[in-house]
Amino acid sequence: MPLKRELIYIDNKDETDRIARYYEQGDKLVVIFKNSSKEFAYSKNRAQIIKTGVSANNAFDVFNYLKNVADTVGIIGDESQNTLAKSYERIVHIPKECVLSDFLNVTLSKKRTNDTQNMIFPFGFNISQQKAVDTAFNNNLSVIEGPPGTGKTQTILNIIANAVMNGQSVAVVSSNNSAVKNVYEKLGKAGLEFIAAVLGSNENKQAFIDSQKGFPDLSSFKLSSEEKEKLQLKTEELVTALSENLDKKNQLAQHRLEIENTKTEYRHFKESYKSELTKDVDLRRNLKADSILRFWLSIEKLTEKQRTIGFIKKLIYRVKYGIKDQSFYLNTYDEMILSLQLKYYPAKISELEKSIASLEASLQHFSFDTKMKEYTDAAMQLFKAALYQSYYNKKRDTYTIQDLKQKSQPFITDYPVIMSTTYSLKRCLDKDILYDYVIIDESSQVDLATGALALSCAKRAVIVGDIKQLPNVVTNNVKFKTDEIFNAYKLNEAYRYSNNSLLSALLELFPAMPKTLLREHYRCHPKIIEFCNQKFYDNQLIVLSEYTDNRQPLMVYKTTAGNHARQLMNQRQIDVIREEIIVNEQLTDTDLGIVTPYRNQTNALQHAFRGSTVKADTVDKFQGRENEVIILSTVDNEISEFTDNPNRLNVAVSRAQEQLTLVVNGNESGNDGNIADLIQYIEYNNFSIIESEINSVFDLLYKGYENERAKSIQKSGKVSEYQRLFETYGSGN
Repeated sequence: MPLKRELIYIDNKDETDRIARYYEQGDKLVVIFKNSSKEFAYSKNRAQIIKTGVSANNAFDVFNYLKNVADTVGIIGDESQNTLAKSYERIVHIPKECVLSDFLNVTLSKKRTNDTQNMIFPFGFNISQQKAVDTAFNNNLSVIEGPPGTGKTQTILNIIANAVMNGQSVAVVSSNNSAVKNVYEKLGKAGLEFIAAVLGSNENKQAFIDSQKGFPDLSSFKLSSEEKEKLQLKTEELVTALSENLDKKNQLAQHRLEIENTKTEYRHFKESYKSELTKDVDLRRNLKADSILRFWLSIEKLTEKQRTIGFIKKLIYRVKYGIKDQSFYLNTYDEMILSLQLKYYPAKISELEKSIASLEASLQHFSFDTKMKEYTDAAMQLFKAALYQSYYNKKRDTYTIQDLKQKSQPFITDYPVIMSTTYSLKRCLDKDILYDYVIIDESSQVDLATGALALSCAKRAVIVGDIKQLPNVVTNNVKFKTDEIFNAYKLNEAYRYSNNSLLSALLELFPAMPKTLLREHYRCHPKIIEFCNQKFYDNQLIVLSEYTDNRQPLMVYKTTAGNHARQLMNQRQIDVIREEIIVNEQLTDTDLGIVTPYRNQTNALQHAFRGSTVKADTVDKFQGRENEVIILSTVDNEISEFTDNPNRLNVAVSRAQEQLTLVVNGNESGNDGNIADLIQYIEYNNFSIIESEINSVFDLLYKGYENERAKSIQKSGKVSEYQRLFETYGSGN
């Protein structure tokens, strides 16, 4: 059946399928029904033309482009058919109230009133998560930007809880099953899995049908009106108090990070100027670090303007900073600045220590952790009480596979949370079902064709992902084919399949779309995630994970120089990992993951560690996972653009909870690039850079070769064919 661009309603009934042609004539709508040549004229109060999501020509073109892409890229499903294309064929009507309509027309629906009263957070919350949930319920389309370890799943669970309490349906989808499974398992831990149905593939649907259960005994969820009222008051009071103290926790985390960074910088300062730090200066007691900084900058300005310090200036310095000793002015300007810098660091560290102690005391006095547990317990009781109210006197039907499509509405009443892969959602229930909310997780890895399918099922959509992590993979063959399709249309570049994930396309199409960055990070050792924070997130993250000394958080192992990489595999790096790193760092019984950019190296690693608990895979496959210790094997003799990709490095680094070890070749390399920045970051933070002791006789050959190669290039400016052959095949592992 063709896609309907407009609907014709006569006497409030959809007659579109019965109509062959229609046109407007004055204040009448003239209709010719199928199998008839007779014209019927209806007044506008009896017959209406209803616009759809593809009434506009451009929107119609975008949909057809995506449909053509689906035909080309395809996803082979359970029936050995292109299920993606078949799902597009099932779409015959796109209502204006569907989020796909916004996507096709590039029109952002107006902000709406939040119809969920007394928002609760039974799975816990922080400031960013609270804002994200509120934004989701106040807008038809919103984005939750979730950097690594910032509690995306917790945020999704709170959206689910509030929607279900309000009698609304929620579909949670992702391009991979693990993200959806994680949400389902968290519901299970809270004893709430009975509200969710894991569907999607035919296999998943059949597994669900075979394992159906009635409603569990919900008697323990019951609360009296008085109990509910008390809990509601308690949660409201606790939310206010917790919000104030959450701000203090964030301040505390920022101060802890600042003091660590200041101490590190102070160590470097003293090391750099240790032979020159012989002169001290007496300043007014308890002079603030900011005042010392202003004094320092004042001297710098005098230096730049080449001015001397006159009587009036000296008087000002005495009053403001307590300079009484006139011998201070006998120093050079550089010596004055150095002496002030030497005073600045201890003053700054002391102030931060006092502020940290004050915040810690305040939070301890408030009993933050106890209060948060009180709140989540009370909020969970309210959520469960609402579920009791909805289900306590109902019997759940047992559904068949056919019922999923034929009894979709009662099914959603029984199972208000539907879980699926992104591309399968349209096929889970009746094709015309619109969920109140569709939450698309890991949206940076969702391609446009499958993402649009999920949007076709949504009255409102929450897009969860991180543009700084890895996008969906598009092969060169798919890029060529889909670019050909795209070039046949005149569309916004944001719709180009080969260049955009669903997340990146939405951000480009709707720059004013409501976005919430989840800032509070909980996973990695602060020194590990701080690299990502500085390098990729513009220092916007608030690192709430604890400083621990269980392990050295960051290390670099360098192999001996040589061309050890062969066909995207590096046996020397594997030997260093197995014979040095695991032994030296005592990682035998550790939750250890080894990540690498290349599949060939992954295969070799998995073979080397077969039978052990070590998990080895590509960085792309590790997205969404974590381990106590991560080893990153870069493979390359000289770091390639693929390995140095910022999104790939961000994912690799942020998988590590306690320790990250970077393994690189010991060849001379430039100081530019993301991997180079990581090595410099580790060096700056005074952590280990270890030269591997594993070598072979061919390493000496390589060293001699390098020297001769340099001489040859210097003479001729060319690289010989023999040198190319040696780089490919020389220097053994």
